[in-house]
Amino acid sequence: MINDDRLVELFEKHLADSALAPVTIVNYLADLRAFLRWGETAKGTDCSPFCLNAQDIGAYCAYLLQTKGHAGATVNRRLQALRKFYDLAVQQGWIAANPADPVPLLSDVRPQRDQHRSATDVEQLLMAVQHHQQEWPPRDRAVVQAMIGAGLKLGELIRLGMADVHLDGDQPHLVVCGNSNEQAGRIVPLAGAVCEAMQAYLPTRKAAPGVNRFFVNQDGRPLSTRTIQRLLHTCAGAAGLDSLTAQDLRYIYARTAYDQCGDIKEIARLLGHRHLATTIRYLRPQPGDSPSF
Repeated sequence: MINDDRLVELFEKHLADSALAPVTIVNYLADLRAFLRWGETAKGTDCSPFCLNAQDIGAYCAYLLQTKGHAGATVNRRLQALRKFYDLAVQQGWIAANPADPVPLLSDVRPQRDQHRSATDVEQLLMAVQHHQQEWPPRDRAVVQAMIGAGLKLGELIRLGMADVHLDGDQPHLVVCGNSNEQAGRIVPLAGAVCEAMQAYLPTRKAAPGVNRFFVNQDGRPLSTRTIQRLLHTCAGAAGLDSLTAQDLRYIYARTAYDQCGDIKEIARLLGHRHLATTIRYLRPQPGDSPSF
């Protein structure tokens, strides 16, 4: 097995042969050393970088974003360094394919909606929902809490059935299906505030005959996405968060859950993502954030 010092030496020669600028070579070598140190810490001292796959590279990018608090441009440079390092590994026959290639670079421009959301915004929104009397306060609080505390998409929220909501027992949770064709839903645990809001809504829920959806409107029919969007628009406006969307709440959930567990694969599962690269975009630090750890 080639040791780390020898790998860095071979990588330096490979970069020099590629006619890269000296400063780029210096940066890429530092990036490789940092990656090798992360690999030893995260995977064990016996783990070779050639045993890692695209999911591991994605987890490393998430570590750089959340734990280290690096900017997207820095993460992109480190990913580019890894792509070149693994290109060398493929050329040398050490591995069959480059595991860094499937991991996309982060976009330089983030959606405007995700630039200024914070815990304070959540508190302001929940306060606005608490004072929202136009529709159905217990249900509305449960809807917003479910989005914040379970990271549900609008479609997932309105498809929740009574049998999908488990509020009793030691581990309250939802069974969430990403789409109507999904055979088995993912299990999403619920925190106390979400459970309390859902339990407070249940005595007020009066469904029409044959309606098994958990969230219903005042006519007893299944709740619509338009109603939820109108609720968010009204309450966000009252809270001074005019551009807030349901997707914002999903971002907030992802970041909060990652702060608690630090496992990007678990966050991908909770959100129903098939690819870690999608989850990484949800974990990009916001302006003014400090590292989580």
